[in-house]
Amino acid sequence: MLTFVQFSSEWKRLHHPSMNVDGDVAFFYEIYVRLHRLVEQEAAAFDEQLILSLLLYTENTVAIGLDGVYEYRYRSVGDVAFSWCESLDMNAEATSQVDRLVSEAVAKVPCSALRQWMTASVLSGDFLRLSEMLAWFVREDKVLRSVFPDLRYRKAMFMRLTGNKQSAKQMLWADLAFNWRDKCGDSLAVTIAKQFRYETSFVEAEEKALLKEAAEILDAIHAERLDTYTVMERTDDCTLTLRHRNGRVFHDVIFPVPILENLHNRHLAAQLVTYTDKTYINGIAVWLNEEALPMWNGETNWNDIVKKEQDVAKLTYFTTAFGKRISLYEDLYTVPEDPEEAYYADMGIYFNEPNIFDFLGGRPNGRVIYFGS
Repeated sequence: MLTFVQFSSEWKRLHHPSMNVDGDVAFFYEIYVRLHRLVEQEAAAFDEQLILSLLLYTENTVAIGLDGVYEYRYRSVGDVAFSWCESLDMNAEATSQVDRLVSEAVAKVPCSALRQWMTASVLSGDFLRLSEMLAWFVREDKVLRSVFPDLRYRKAMFMRLTGNKQSAKQMLWADLAFNWRDKCGDSLAVTIAKQFRYETSFVEAEEKALLKEAAEILDAIHAERLDTYTVMERTDDCTLTLRHRNGRVFHDVIFPVPILENLHNRHLAAQLVTYTDKTYINGIAVWLNEEALPMWNGETNWNDIVKKEQDVAKLTYFTTAFGKRISLYEDLYTVPEDPEEAYYADMGIYFNEPNIFDFLGGRPNGRVIYFGS
């Protein structure tokens, strides 16, 4: 078992370097100790990293419940805590104890350093801080990563474009952080905004106001997928006016590094994001010559990639906890056509599998009452 000092060091390593974990590290160490003892007593196997992974899931649930959104929305994710216990071959009683431990943590946590870091990143007005926060979830959140499509085709495109593995990886994280949409059409930023609004019911007035403001900023973010642009004008060392290949003009686009040379009529491939009424290059931009420019038709490239991702998902199957075999395409890309079924499916209740309404005497009759957006 890790000492408090050892745990604090490891807990900090598992978070973004800019995040201060001091506010609740003692709280999570207490949960770690209890979980560790339970695993030692009840589990057939033991894995220190698995314990830490459940702690991160618990922290996420405490902060904003982001993992829970995807846990309910996608059957391929399943019940995270149950799957965790199953991987350690824990019996039903031990699994119930783990579930109670997570629930108690959500109810008792004095504060959330993770939520504070997320909120501060959004409200900073610093695009780099915002993008680093979102990219951190894309890289590190195992539940979120499990619902992404097969990424090999995006990776291949970014690799062809950059010719550098590290640069291609950065472009991929930037793309997923701002441009990926889940099956309901929500970006990561929009989903976090919804969770911020949900959390306002459980926090004090000062944090409530901050969460509402952050949610509004996240909802206003607009992202452009990787495409090609021509430089129309250079305003200063870090600001250019760009014309999209379809004729749209983006004024005062901010580059992450100074640009000293004359770039009039030069071409580049880039991702753009508008945040707090300013437009930024999102991640790395690649300068293109006249010969390469025709190869990077964004609409054609993205349509081809999405089709390939969906085709792979159609050929990939998994079995749900209730023994139903469905395709990954059905899980990752489709929602029930019936509004009532879609409403309950987003809460993890599917009418084509055993569900809570079977225990209550059958599926509900009458209109659905919606809470929130």
